[in-house]
Amino acid sequence: MDVFLAGTDSLKLTRIARKDPDLALVPAGNAHRRSRQSPIDIAALRLALPEDLCSFSPAEPLSLTFFSRESRSSAACLSSRALLTRLPEDSFLEVIQASGDPWPYAGSGELHLFVESPGLSLVRMEQQVQRLVKRDALTPNAAFIKLLTFPMEACGLYARDPSDPAHGPCAFELEPVQSPEKIVGLLGNLEGIRGLRQARHAAALVQSGAGSPEETLLSLAFKLPEHLGGIEAPAFLENEPIDWPQDVHHLIEHKQMRPDFNWPGHLTAGEYNGKDHISEAAFEEDQRRIRDYQRCGISVFPASYKNVRTVHALSGYLASIAHSLAKTEGPEFEARVRRTLEDAGATHARKVLLSQTLPAIPSEKPSW
Repeated sequence: MDVFLAGTDSLKLTRIARKDPDLALVPAGNAHRRSRQSPIDIAALRLALPEDLCSFSPAEPLSLTFFSRESRSSAACLSSRALLTRLPEDSFLEVIQASGDPWPYAGSGELHLFVESPGLSLVRMEQQVQRLVKRDALTPNAAFIKLLTFPMEACGLYARDPSDPAHGPCAFELEPVQSPEKIVGLLGNLEGIRGLRQARHAAALVQSGAGSPEETLLSLAFKLPEHLGGIEAPAFLENEPIDWPQDVHHLIEHKQMRPDFNWPGHLTAGEYNGKDHISEAAFEEDQRRIRDYQRCGISVFPASYKNVRTVHALSGYLASIAHSLAKTEGPEFEARVRRTLEDAGATHARKVLLSQTLPAIPSEKPSW
């Protein structure tokens, strides 16, 4: 039996699979075209699904995608959507047992579980946030920022809690689900789906490598235009190893470091320190890291939750980064950023950015 999860249930299973070392996500190719969806064996499916997904009911139905109107299930505990447009290859990912074993399944045949790829999921999320905009629950700008957080997570190194994304603990140091380039490519080959225009706009702004929700916040604050709350900083890398200069190898205390944010041509780096950096051992490690950066002539700017939790604090941190970048970008760059940080409209946009990206509880991202 082929089961294609949709919407928030697809996103939930994606997060479950990322966090669980016994599961894996693999490109599904053209499985959606080859699939002959049979009637859903609800009892067997309920037993096979992970615990966070198996309690679906008529009050909270499980969202599934079907590829013809005739194949849709009429079961009250399922929300059946017919997706009739022609979808490109790898529009879905298959969730498999990492061991290669088939899913434990009490029904006839084998069970195959599929989730939406980040590109298709982005379109689904756009449809959901637009419903909130129509109900005046979100402004258009807030909806767009919220939309951006989904592909930033998928292209990042963390996954939010499947059952409680807003307050539950994240999982860290994970493999990205996909690259921004692949999301852009898939959306470029999609047509005939509502929400595609905004999804493409969001995908073009996605950066890979964010290591936590706070790093997603900072990444967007660095990269986005001012009307969306950013300062339009020069291009940067996230969580990629630094190549140490040969003449300081004998002085360096770390064989390798991955700054959370790195402007290689500007000798500037930023690091977000999670909750565990308050211990004495973490403090000493931070000092060793700073010394290594200094030996290489790199100005590093550590940040913590207190540096991103208010507009005033975030603006101060962005100003420090801009001042360092101005050594190569020039005084005009710093003057522009300063005007942006003082502008009332841009300040309001940063408030919106914070409202949609700042986690309610600081992340506990581990030290390297």
